[in-house]
Amino acid sequence: MIATEAVLEREVRSMGGRAHIVVHGGTADQLDRAVARLAELERRWSRFVETSDITRANRAGGAPVPADEDTLAVVARALDGWRQTGGRFDITVLPALVAAGYTDSVVDRAPAPLLAGRRIGASAAVVVDYAAGTLSVPPGAAIDLGAIGKGFAADVIAEELVEGGATGALVNVGGDLRVAGRPHDADAWRVGIADPRPGASGHVSCVRLASGGVATSGTTVRRWQRDDGSMAHHVIDPRTGHSADTEVATATVLAADAATAEVYATMAMLLDAATAMRELDGAGLAGLLVDVHGEVHRTVSMGGFLDGASTAGAST
Repeated sequence: MIATEAVLEREVRSMGGRAHIVVHGGTADQLDRAVARLAELERRWSRFVETSDITRANRAGGAPVPADEDTLAVVARALDGWRQTGGRFDITVLPALVAAGYTDSVVDRAPAPLLAGRRIGASAAVVVDYAAGTLSVPPGAAIDLGAIGKGFAADVIAEELVEGGATGALVNVGGDLRVAGRPHDADAWRVGIADPRPGASGHVSCVRLASGGVATSGTTVRRWQRDDGSMAHHVIDPRTGHSADTEVATATVLAADAATAEVYATMAMLLDAATAMRELDGAGLAGLLVDVHGEVHRTVSMGGFLDGASTAGAST
């Protein structure tokens, strides 16, 4: 008789949304540690936490501040993303995000620590010093890991679960998802891509992944009305300093890891659909966009991942 592999899972509130962790062939202790690890990373990276590495660096006026190695790693990955996308992905747009009205946590409505400056587009001057263990944010600027922090956290936790002995892991942090190892009793992980079109329910597509990351960025969830009556959203165009004037409602990207998927999903939101498809194809990434008119656009390589079966426990 073949023993049945244990499948454990938990949902928690984290990083401004819901996190879903699934562990195959692991233990309850591993799942507990994964949940604790996610909370630890949020405490280090959140702009809404007074003592986080990010808040302290933003307030240091350009001086280097001691930072945890996880923080140095995620900021370094974000700066790589800035270079890879020609500056379209930029963690230094936080002052513009605050100016647009995103000042309070969506979880508990707590206000973020005040920022002293309004400088954006300063990624070239952010310094990660591994030898000294410090992070420097230039004067007048501020960084926010809201986007890539979720993807990088999903990568870290999924990898640690498999390295710790689990046969497979799925970690979804607010729509940024990473799978590692093998799923229980299946040849691939199945991930549903939510349909953002008004009145729609379910998924616009389902994809099959042996491993890797999936990230979705969009303007349909974090939207708000400003004092002047105009609408704003959290996707800031670093070229203008304002909420992106985009024809893309949501962009989903598949990559080797969730952080990379997040970088390119954010980039795609700043382009028209046709250009986004060309850029993703050129980068060797699979992607699916839904535009504001409800039309679905897919990269050439996306067809190799599409699956007609029902989703197995994951959605992004």
